[in-house]
Amino acid sequence: MSTGRTAGAAPRAVVVSKALVQARANALVRRGGGARVLVLRALPEWEHGDLEADGRTIRVLAGVSQLAILDAYESLPQDQNLIVLTDRPTEDLGDVVFARALTHDILMPDEWAAIPGLFPGAKEVSLDLRRYEWAASALLDHEPPGGWPAASGKIAVSAEHALSALLARLVRLDPGTPLDEVLLLMTLGSKESRASWAAVDGKIRKGLTRWAQTELGTAAAFALRVAAASELVAPAAVALAVDVLWPEEDGAAAQEQVAARARVEKYLGGYALSAAEARAVVQVAHTAVLRLSLDDHRAARDLPVLLEMAQALLGDLRWPAGAERSTVLPAGYAARARHLAAALEGTASAPVEAALADLLAHRDAENGRAEAPRMAVRLHRWLATKEVATDSLGADLRRQMDDGAWVDAALGVVWSASDDPEVRDAYRRLIENVRTRRRARDELAARRLDETDVELALGAGLTGAVPVERLLRAVVAPWRATNRVLLVVLDGMSAAIAADLADEVTRYRLAEWVPTTSRRRVPALAALPSSTGVSRTSLFTGQVRSGDGAVEKAGLAKSFPGSVLFHKGDLRAEGGARLPEPVITAMGNTKVPVVGVVINAIDDATHKNDTSAESWTIARLAPLAALLELAALHGRAVVLTSDHGHVVERATVNAPPTGAESRWRPMANGTAVGPGEVMVSGRRVVAGDDGEAGDQAILLWRDDLRHGRVQAGYHGGASLAEITIPALVFQGVSRTDGPEGWSMAPPQVPVWWNDPVTEPSQPKSAVKPKSRATRKRVTGDAVHANGLGQDALFEVAPDAIHIPPARAGEDLATAVLSSPVYVEERRIAGKAAADDAIVGAMLRALLERDGRAHRDTLAAAVGIAAAEIAGVLAAVRRVLNVDGYAVLATDDGGETVRLDELLLRDQFEV
Repeated sequence: MSTGRTAGAAPRAVVVSKALVQARANALVRRGGGARVLVLRALPEWEHGDLEADGRTIRVLAGVSQLAILDAYESLPQDQNLIVLTDRPTEDLGDVVFARALTHDILMPDEWAAIPGLFPGAKEVSLDLRRYEWAASALLDHEPPGGWPAASGKIAVSAEHALSALLARLVRLDPGTPLDEVLLLMTLGSKESRASWAAVDGKIRKGLTRWAQTELGTAAAFALRVAAASELVAPAAVALAVDVLWPEEDGAAAQEQVAARARVEKYLGGYALSAAEARAVVQVAHTAVLRLSLDDHRAARDLPVLLEMAQALLGDLRWPAGAERSTVLPAGYAARARHLAAALEGTASAPVEAALADLLAHRDAENGRAEAPRMAVRLHRWLATKEVATDSLGADLRRQMDDGAWVDAALGVVWSASDDPEVRDAYRRLIENVRTRRRARDELAARRLDETDVELALGAGLTGAVPVERLLRAVVAPWRATNRVLLVVLDGMSAAIAADLADEVTRYRLAEWVPTTSRRRVPALAALPSSTGVSRTSLFTGQVRSGDGAVEKAGLAKSFPGSVLFHKGDLRAEGGARLPEPVITAMGNTKVPVVGVVINAIDDATHKNDTSAESWTIARLAPLAALLELAALHGRAVVLTSDHGHVVERATVNAPPTGAESRWRPMANGTAVGPGEVMVSGRRVVAGDDGEAGDQAILLWRDDLRHGRVQAGYHGGASLAEITIPALVFQGVSRTDGPEGWSMAPPQVPVWWNDPVTEPSQPKSAVKPKSRATRKRVTGDAVHANGLGQDALFEVAPDAIHIPPARAGEDLATAVLSSPVYVEERRIAGKAAADDAIVGAMLRALLERDGRAHRDTLAAAVGIAAAEIAGVLAAVRRVLNVDGYAVLATDDGGETVRLDELLLRDQFEV
């Protein structure tokens, strides 16, 4: 420590800060010993009164003379300390003043000497911190009430530790907070934080900004520059504007875009961003937006304000259209939605699938908003599929289960999906095209509802459809032979709702099973009219008739002695319970072969609530979740079925006569069959008061017609959505055995649900195969974009490439399986290799879809359950990914499987 008692003139005195004097006071008190006085070379100017350190009062004296100092000595209480600020030469003060002073000398006001005392545990200041000549004053002037954070066991206070704490303090964070770019960008989103930073001395701001640029990153310095330039604009908002000013795909910039790049400099205090700096800032801004999105409170409060500010900023930069290019701002999502709408109409330059991919790249697609666009594209794909003719009612019902149910589910999402006029109009025309095709199916099935056709179409077995009165015998009985069964009848559940629920059921440790002959879910035909009073009673009694709950209970007990059936009134549990005790007891009783439960939530909703745009989940179908948990616990197989489906209210028209049931009317003498209606008769029709079959009735088959008042939904008619009853079967995932004729289900989704509809692709080009001896071993995706390995000696223009066709009489998959390379790879893999039939089926499925397919599509093509596809893919890769080349790989988090056909041909020399 330097002293002031040197020969000659006294060193120049300066005004000292309160922070420096406080630091010296702290050091004086902590030093202890006999010295209670410190004399400091400084101008005798002090306006801050007494100080306090460790509970002791520290008097501060402007020592203008020896006499004044000695008077202060005499009046100093024993429990206080004294700091003297004086500019007098040492000879004017004399030894009598220095005798009681610390070190018996005048101390120079070295700010750096005070810094270690500010950081508990520190003894000195590191050289890297001393390089920032402004830092000592800043640390003294801005010391927080609780002090700076400890030096973490290090002797010297480092620049990283001290300046990070200082910056955190200046932006109103706790000084001990570890800083990073994202946190700084988010913190300066607060007006209070920006105001605090803007109030800091300019020299300190400039120094800390340079330090942050080097130590924290470009985005940190960017945030500090923006906050210093304007307290009104959040740095993250400027960063989101920068996102579209310097896009990742940096092609030719528009004139307005170039001009906006220059104008944005005013928000950075005149700093000119480079393209590389801009992209670094944008990456951090996207992470900050993601963090805000994950915080429910801030996502609702702060995020909309930030996004709106960024859009307004682009307006201030005179390029408001730039917001439409953003992958984060709302205007960007709206523009992409309109672009997709134009693609659906055929008026956009980009194809539909590309427009959807562009929309899904926007942040808002992750918030559930993309569900309707996805469904719209799925409907567009469905319209692009070829309509295959059916020859029976059973085939019509099968098609409804396999295909129409998914169409209905998608239609429900798209029905009321957008307020944007362009998007709304495109969706409306898409919906009309879908409904036109669906109505052709409905009319065809309705015309086949005569009794003779029913007999011929349904017949026996499970390859087609099952009449509802045979459902217990055809589906429940085989499972009863090997398991105890939980039979859940969801009154009014359509095939579309069943498609929604099926995947959710598997989350309860249950796997789906289907008949081995069809590998598809079982469709059943409702009794007519498709109403609860007729069709549900027919289900439980095994004969077409109407009845009440008592008749249904007796019917189930007759079919499976010892079984019990619980209706709505039986399912009311006491307070605190999910299920009533009788249900719990029956589920665990090994002597109860079948526990039947009727849940009325769906049917009740069709009479009361608007369900036109809603999807059904297990949570809405209490007590289904509790029942599924008990079934898994007690090893019961689960049969999930219905008594009829329903159509949803979607702008229906009232069809006379009034007074009829909502979708059907009795056949009276002289009654004419009107447009959209069909007459049915025979042993599967119950239309009279006696409850017996053999009547006549007129049913509506058009889904846009009704009789009587408007409801949320309707049933009783002849549309496929009403007459098709889904029958789904599940059992515990640990069970690998089932009744004879039943197998684990492959994915049931139609191909167009997950994958684009494509025509079989033409053979692609390829290079002449290289000698295998010249190939280098690589791993993962280390393959050039032209499909060659890294050892390719030159690139070939695509137009100059030619692929030899597969050998005569063989497709490419067959050629691969018979190639010497494949035979050798299969030998090396041994038992870990996939079966040749599986490899061939997977290759053909991928080649038919231009080398990309959803994992469910491949599982269905191979004929395995969805849960097995990961293991099968691993086995297939063992024989196809020769030498580590990624012939077969996955994208989209494993959802999409990708085949590199060029590499396949090259590796297997075909």
